[in-house]
Amino acid sequence: MDTRLEPTRQTLIDKYVNESLLHLYELQKIDSQLDDLIESRGELPDRVQDMRRTVAEQRYNLEQIRKDIAEIDTRSKQLSDETVDLREKVDRYKAQQFDVKTTREYDAITFQLEDGQRRLHNNVESMGRMGVELEGMKIDEVQMTQDFAEVEAELAEAEAALGEVLAATQQDEKKLISRRNTLEKKIQPFHLTIYNRVRPAKNGVAVVAIKNGVCGGCYNAVPRQLALELRKGEKHTVCEYCGRIIVGEPIAIAVDGEPVAAPVAVAEED
Repeated sequence: MDTRLEPTRQTLIDKYVNESLLHLYELQKIDSQLDDLIESRGELPDRVQDMRRTVAEQRYNLEQIRKDIAEIDTRSKQLSDETVDLREKVDRYKAQQFDVKTTREYDAITFQLEDGQRRLHNNVESMGRMGVELEGMKIDEVQMTQDFAEVEAELAEAEAALGEVLAATQQDEKKLISRRNTLEKKIQPFHLTIYNRVRPAKNGVAVVAIKNGVCGGCYNAVPRQLALELRKGEKHTVCEYCGRIIVGEPIAIAVDGEPVAAPVAVAEED
């Protein structure tokens, strides 16, 4: 067979292949590689994100309880100072009761004494409740501080592990993303719109090549006339079964190269 008659990859691109569809098929290849690369990292990235949210939430709660403790402690000290002052006033009013000369003076002193005693009683009760509340909050604060330290340590370990994983794949990811950005600019907006709509709904695979007359995504037969038209590499169709974009074999060959035939087993002679 004269191999000079066989079309080269560049001949296919120049003469038969719709460039936008060619780049769209290439884009699918790049995105599939990116998906595989991200999947190879496992659940670690998501786990780190969840842990970061947990740490942020626990940090906020810890800061809040410390703020509440400080506020209650300040209020308790203020009440303590007021109580000391009230006790002095109550003692003074009691002493003044024996020095009054008229009923009006006695009633006035008695009113001030009863008001002071009432406020003193309320302060003592409030200080008791605040003391119990403050003690409970301090116990909670100690436990929350311990839990926060443990979660922070776990996050640090997970981030270190993620850093190692990213370091091993980041360079490849950058190259793929750079190639992807270049391809996007070469694709017609119409093709790109269909691609971006179909890909999320089809587990990341929006573009497939026709293979032996069937859709490369769901393996249902493509109508004969469409299959013949796809062989020119100038148009695409949408699979009526799975909704994926189907391109012709010339595009697949231009991107993937000629398919390699499976080796034929040779029977050994006796």
